[in-house]
Amino acid sequence: MYKYYRKNGYRVMYYYFDSISEFISYIDNAPISNAFIGSTLSSEASDDGWYKTRNMEEAKQLAKYGYHENFDRFLELKAELERYIKISAQRSKQFNYYIGYVPDVKAYLEGSPLSMLNKINPPRKQIDIYYNSANLANASSGEIFNRGVITLSIVEILEKLGFSVNLNIFTMSGQDDQIHYAVFKLKDANERLNIQKLFFPMCHPSWFRRLGFKLKEVTPDIARSWTFGYGRTCDESIIREILDLKPNDIVICRPDEMGVRGNDLAEDADNMFEHINRKRETKDFELPNLEKVRRL
Repeated sequence: MYKYYRKNGYRVMYYYFDSISEFISYIDNAPISNAFIGSTLSSEASDDGWYKTRNMEEAKQLAKYGYHENFDRFLELKAELERYIKISAQRSKQFNYYIGYVPDVKAYLEGSPLSMLNKINPPRKQIDIYYNSANLANASSGEIFNRGVITLSIVEILEKLGFSVNLNIFTMSGQDDQIHYAVFKLKDANERLNIQKLFFPMCHPSWFRRLGFKLKEVTPDIARSWTFGYGRTCDESIIREILDLKPNDIVICRPDEMGVRGNDLAEDADNMFEHINRKRETKDFELPNLEKVRRL
């Protein structure tokens, strides 16, 4: 679905895709926009150093069938975070009743009619995470990888500890008064995290630099000024303004905004955690400082 509208002085080019297959089918079949006709298409460039893929076809194959390189680094970080992350969550309340899931032997022997143990599970709190998978041209592959891995780790841990996590994956870039904004439905709040499905969109440069660039190249209303650099990745303030986000919604923005440098994974995690903790008003969870915890 494509829509072109105005908001807060911006002209927004908006896409919504139900799946990766729908997204790839669209960019495969949509015509090149008038703005990009006659221009060199960056999505088709052969420089695999910046893209980390040899060509567009390799990028599409990774998006469809999964990206497995460096997956062991993700598993190592996730294991470390599981040891240290702290969540304050409500526990189930247990009580005696006529029906239940297990008998209360003591109540039964005393002749009480309330001889079954029952419990009320507290409602699952929903946490909304908005992940901008667009990146600046100077973002290193290490920065992109670390930011994605840390976010995936946070989502999985929060889900295991009883939260319902709505992970919204999108790209948002700006050029002059235009915003290019595309949403990809890759996870519902009631759907368990599928790491293999999300690893490439969140951790690999070619998701945006090939597939995302291709989407811009086929966008009907895009201005010619986008052909000189493909726009600039929007910062957190613009994202919150365009999406009308609530204060407790988490925005995973550009790596440089969150202090992600792409070298030390634990240091990048600490910087991201500090950024997220500082932005949230409700402290229903708090992400820890890993370096401090290690010294305890």
